[in-house]
Amino acid sequence: MEISRNLQELLSALPLVRIEGEKQVSVRGLAHHTRQVKPGFLFFCLEGNKFDGHDFIPQAIEAGAAAIVLEKEREVRGAVKVVVPSVRTAMSIISQQFFDTPSAHLRLIGITGTNGKTTTAHLIEALFAGQGWKTGMLGTIKYTIGKERLPALATTPEAPDLQRILRLMVDRGVTHGVMEVSSHALELGRVSGCDFDVAVLTNITGDHLDFHKNFERYLAAKGKLFSQLGGSFFKGTRPRFAVLNRDDPYFDYFLRQNTVQVLSYGINSPADIRAGDIKMDGLGVRYMLHTPWGNELFSLKLAGKFSIYNALAATAVALLEKIPLLKIKEILEKIPGIEGRFERVDLGQNFTVIVDYAHTPDGLENILQAARDFVQGKIITIFGCGGERDRSKRPIMGRIAAMYSDYSILTSDNPRGEDPWQIIEEVEVGLREIKGSGTGYTVQPERYEAIKLGIELARPGDMVIIAGKGHENYQIFSDSTVPFNDREVAEEIIKKRLIKMS
Repeated sequence: MEISRNLQELLSALPLVRIEGEKQVSVRGLAHHTRQVKPGFLFFCLEGNKFDGHDFIPQAIEAGAAAIVLEKEREVRGAVKVVVPSVRTAMSIISQQFFDTPSAHLRLIGITGTNGKTTTAHLIEALFAGQGWKTGMLGTIKYTIGKERLPALATTPEAPDLQRILRLMVDRGVTHGVMEVSSHALELGRVSGCDFDVAVLTNITGDHLDFHKNFERYLAAKGKLFSQLGGSFFKGTRPRFAVLNRDDPYFDYFLRQNTVQVLSYGINSPADIRAGDIKMDGLGVRYMLHTPWGNELFSLKLAGKFSIYNALAATAVALLEKIPLLKIKEILEKIPGIEGRFERVDLGQNFTVIVDYAHTPDGLENILQAARDFVQGKIITIFGCGGERDRSKRPIMGRIAAMYSDYSILTSDNPRGEDPWQIIEEVEVGLREIKGSGTGYTVQPERYEAIKLGIELARPGDMVIIAGKGHENYQIFSDSTVPFNDREVAEEIIKKRLIKMS
């Protein structure tokens, strides 16, 4: 995808800009990291938690950058100097212009919330694809354009990467895009300039407080997805909507953020899209769906009450997109599950092993409550907390694991730059509050050994839940990132156990 834009035209929408150098230079690409820079590129000096892009201006120019966008006073030799009040704001605006506003040519669905974004996005994408529409998706697990899979950069990438991928979608004939929208992306303006048709709320509990500092700021960040739907009820001639969880305690808050029509879903509240007569077991969920478009009995291969909420959100979006209710039922009932989301590892053993991405208190509580609904034996939970992330949730997750599990194995997740033992000690505070010191749990910092111990402890009818990493195939330490996949490790250990028993 070769694009060339005139620098002055790209800067035309920025009223407060100072340019030093040739304004008519051609820009052939956008970069926010020096490794992305190629000759003729525009380089944005982003200030991050660990590094400041302003410190890498010489490297960007050496790599061929034609212009540098910065907000601090720095010397720029060999490239056009573009000084703006906010690099992030300028980056969003320029990215949208450079790639010619691709979201205006898509039916774009944005999903935000603390938990459930990935599953809901996959369900919506499956519903669209089942209609024969060419789809694109950006999310935690993968980015896709039709059947092509792209490397996932982040749940929601930075504006230049995001707009580039949306442009690729449009150029390759995608009509319907689905995007997970993280609180980081909303707070940092990554999705500013994205023209969403439907915004979806899954649920809200505390998360990422290491970044947002407090819950109020986290909530406000999530609200931006709905407030930025704008004052128009239409995108061109197409209506815009918000889809909200009526059972969420913050429903009214998000309702107030909207200027568009709202379709609600829920189980306990009088929602527009509602599930009743619910039955759950280890193989899935059954419920009677009540909608203004009719009622149908749904039987899904997705376990847990949280899966019903995700399916209701996806159903609401599909109905707004005029997909017939019976078609929605047909497509959803065929979906076997989502990678790393309450994913069963089944090699014929007489106990259940589940891999799940749950890494928040609410996420962990959801999967453990789901397990409690149908597990006949004991629940053995293997979990940890990531380093350099919200520390306040650590003892809370310890308490939740202790409350809902018969036995817990506290291990290491992605410690990053923190001491794994320090993280474990902070989580263990919560375990001790419920179980007492050393009672009903053990500590095994080596994740492989923790999974091995959990599977070796399992007896017929028990369930082993390996929480925290889900689809991830790596583990991050202070000095390295090593290959590690919970599912693959569990399969290896189960096979060895089955061989011993044969």
